[in-house]
Amino acid sequence: MTDTSDIQPLTRDPSLLLEALRDLIEYLDSGAVEIPVAEQEVQLRAIAKAVEQLEKAGVPVPGPLRAEKTRIAAAIAVHREARQALAQLTDELTEILSDLRQRIGQADTKTAEAKPRIKRSKLPKTAKEVLREQIILALKRLGGKAKVSDVIEEMARQLDGKLLPGDLVWREATSEPAWQNNAKWERYQMVQNGLLCGDSPRGVWELSEDNR
Repeated sequence: MTDTSDIQPLTRDPSLLLEALRDLIEYLDSGAVEIPVAEQEVQLRAIAKAVEQLEKAGVPVPGPLRAEKTRIAAAIAVHREARQALAQLTDELTEILSDLRQRIGQADTKTAEAKPRIKRSKLPKTAKEVLREQIILALKRLGGKAKVSDVIEEMARQLDGKLLPGDLVWREATSEPAWQNNAKWERYQMVQNGLLCGDSPRGVWELSEDNR
């Protein structure tokens, strides 16, 4: 926020920010599904196998079966993205809490010495538009469909020598550098925009037919 008029209400009543944060956490946590994700994954594999067998046999796949496959895949994707968002939020809040303690003189000296505070918001990082272009380029080079690890590896080659300081900050919550975590978030947006398939197998990124 650069407009102080946006901040002033929060300085008078910080509880407004806390309430909004709690609402955000509740919203993300509501992404939990009634059926355990592990069970849904088993269901999805079974349905995907049935669809594949029908297609190989030249038998038309019933619409409800395809719809159920899409529904389960979407539910699993929403759950995973919510878990990732909560993990990243935990990482960010831990850093903010450490910053606050230092500002009011309550910081743990040993912790501060072992892990110097880094203000990630101040560090330049690769724009999401660039990450999107790199994801598309990597997938095209990999045949339009590939495992996440292979896509990230190809992107690393493409971005060699081009990554910015903010890209290299380590994300404790997801155990990876910031640019990889940001790329995975951009992948989620690309699925929403129809650039990538939303019903691909777990751990696989795939360009939609219109973007191959």
